[in-house]
Amino acid sequence: MSTPSATARATASAALRPVVLAAVLTTGVLLAAGCGGAGDEPPLPESSTLPTDAPPPGSPSNRPVPATPDPLVARPPAGATALPADRVDTSALPPGLPTLVWTRDDRTIGAYGRGGGCTDARLEVVEQGPEGVVLRVVQFTTGPGPCTRELIYPPLEATLDAPLGNRGVVLTGEVP
Repeated sequence: MSTPSATARATASAALRPVVLAAVLTTGVLLAAGCGGAGDEPPLPESSTLPTDAPPPGSPSNRPVPATPDPLVARPPAGATALPADRVDTSALPPGLPTLVWTRDDRTIGAYGRGGGCTDARLEVVEQGPEGVVLRVVQFTTGPGPCTRELIYPPLEATLDAPLGNRGVVLTGEVP
């Protein structure tokens, strides 16, 4: 029985190095991407929120966590004034749509829609009575696709028949 020469062993070892290196790198990438094994942390439920003074799971605790504003808590566009939240009923608004309502003048009222990709939004005045105004944000499809996955919140405005005054606003929505 013959034994491999030192040169043959060195050649075989050199040929295996890229394979071993590739395996180690692939394992590292998969673990970093969250495709690891049983030691992974379970995902947080969608309703969970993290306090802004605590680091998110898996982040180094010595880094400050910036207090980022909630993207669904919006500000009115320039030149508009937000209606107080106690004058706006958003209980019939689908999840994911901003709840802010604003006025630009005594008859112009606005809210944010949600669109992007193959969707856009419009604001409809559904009802105008002496006690209140009912608005509906309607998200609609603009084309058959393929669609990108961007998400935008366009400001939408509508004109009322009479000044809003002290009337309340009900904001509803329709999302396909």
